[in-house]
Amino acid sequence: MFYSQTPFGYTRKDVLLIGVGVTLLGYGLKYGLELVGVDPLQAGNAVQLIIVLGMTVGWISTYMFRVANKDMTYAQQLRDYEKQVMEKRLESLTEAELQVLLEQVEEEKQRLTPVRDQGITFTRKTEDQTNAS
Repeated sequence: MFYSQTPFGYTRKDVLLIGVGVTLLGYGLKYGLELVGVDPLQAGNAVQLIIVLGMTVGWISTYMFRVANKDMTYAQQLRDYEKQVMEKRLESLTEAELQVLLEQVEEEKQRLTPVRDQGITFTRKTEDQTNAS
């Protein structure tokens, strides 16, 4: 049988497991609250509030995380599109144009390499050093 590396939560089995888990969590919380002496109606209301609020906050936090990391569907589609456009442009270049492009890249590398190799560090003078000058 072929197994792919699909992240958790993206298969039917995962969705069913999450649903069963949330349901069991709800029942566990409700009967746990009743066991401690909370009225069954109040326990049900509290569990509903906790589950719905928890799921809402959880979903919103994953959304905000994806936005912060630019891992949203549109951003991914845009990156894929830009990559495909660049590949298509590269394929359409003639051998001479490709050679010129490679030479320009080499020149740019040569121009930037000495700056990196010099190990230049910038330090900020303290107020005492500035006054002493």
